[in-house]
Amino acid sequence: MMRAALLSLIGLALASPATALSCLPHDLARTFERVDAASETYFAVHGTLDFDASLLPEVDMANQQSTPDETRIPARVSGEALGRVGFNRPLEGPVTLIVKCFGPWCAQPPADGPVLAFLRQDADGVSLTVDPCGGDAFFDPAPEMLDKAHRCFTGGDCTPEEPK
Repeated sequence: MMRAALLSLIGLALASPATALSCLPHDLARTFERVDAASETYFAVHGTLDFDASLLPEVDMANQQSTPDETRIPARVSGEALGRVGFNRPLEGPVTLIVKCFGPWCAQPPADGPVLAFLRQDADGVSLTVDPCGGDAFFDPAPEMLDKAHRCFTGGDCTPEEPK
């Protein structure tokens, strides 16, 4: 009897959806290294990202498999692009916000707040990808983070932080 109950509990645990998402800490240096090595063209912008937050994906926990892997939302970025002397090149324009979901976990970026974003430029235009673990954006960045982005861009110290 005890064995049957234990096997039932194990079966339930294996059949249940995962209850937690595990991500490495969202690190600016690791993100910079990834986009710098990418074959696509990226550029860093500090400013605001404006979009309709009501278009963000919502998860139906009773029907998680219906959650889309990604949702594309029209957005607008306004700020300054990173150059050799810092964030000093005015930039404003449309961007496609690509919101990724990992199973029932979806990115929930804030609308119209400060952001340090690595925007991708390709034949389809400019896009920004965010996911539940961070993606290519850092919302409400501290001045130290902007300084580190500049150091990474100019070949200075760009050491990733050790996960805690």
